[in-house]
Amino acid sequence: MICMVDVQLGIPFTIPIFGEAFISLNNPVAFATLDFCTQVRVKNERANHLELVLKSPALTRVLINLLRKEGLSGKFSIASQVMDQRESDFLATAALLYIVDPDRIEPEVPTIMSKLQDRDFITFARALTSLSGGFVVCRKGEGLVSLEGKMDAFVHVRLSGKHRGVKEALARFSKAFPELIGSFWHLMGHLVLDGGSAIREGNSEKMGKLLTLESDLLYSLGLADLNDLRRLSQLNPNYGGKIICSEAMSGAVILTPKETLSPPHYNRFKFSADGVKEIG
Repeated sequence: MICMVDVQLGIPFTIPIFGEAFISLNNPVAFATLDFCTQVRVKNERANHLELVLKSPALTRVLINLLRKEGLSGKFSIASQVMDQRESDFLATAALLYIVDPDRIEPEVPTIMSKLQDRDFITFARALTSLSGGFVVCRKGEGLVSLEGKMDAFVHVRLSGKHRGVKEALARFSKAFPELIGSFWHLMGHLVLDGGSAIREGNSEKMGKLLTLESDLLYSLGLADLNDLRRLSQLNPNYGGKIICSEAMSGAVILTPKETLSPPHYNRFKFSADGVKEIG
């Protein structure tokens, strides 16, 4: 007998906030939830086998396996009137992880994430962050840890379809400066941990300075250019900002006081502690 699912969900948007360019080095990465939700409908129809369509084959396999363990089957669909194709796998993953009991699958998360490549790792971690809301830090093979903290600042976000060749840039830097890479990668890992401390302290100014420092370091690696850095400084006043630099998501984020208005092509949000919720 097929267990039928038909539910409306509000899925909050999440972004990588520190360290996303260095996942392949097994460095930690931090994610943040924003106060913007996309409404989606999840349902399944009768079928002889469990069917699910995502752009990522790896995420499809992971989610089908989790759904089967919950005794769910049929043809699943995830629909939204405002579905952004760039975000379709994120929304589908978050919605289906909500259908599967997140607490029950928690012991499996480190193993699942250790097997995902960088793009899918970020999508999966963003989806898990959207379930809990707030801030999360994680590392491949170690699962996720929620960070308790309230940041009284506005977040200006610009997303881009431009994907940066992260692994290629890291490989070039490693080849050119082999004597520096150990210390440099260690520094980037500590920057994420310091960012977590700023979040726990609710220290917007400290967090902004760390965001700017990460962008400066990305520039030194060839993952950002001077125009990127100039755009980050165009808002006044601001605490700081950074380039979002990964194969899954690209763009920029700037942290400001509440009186700062967004420039063109940016959207303004606040950090949120709210996770996925059923609607209606």
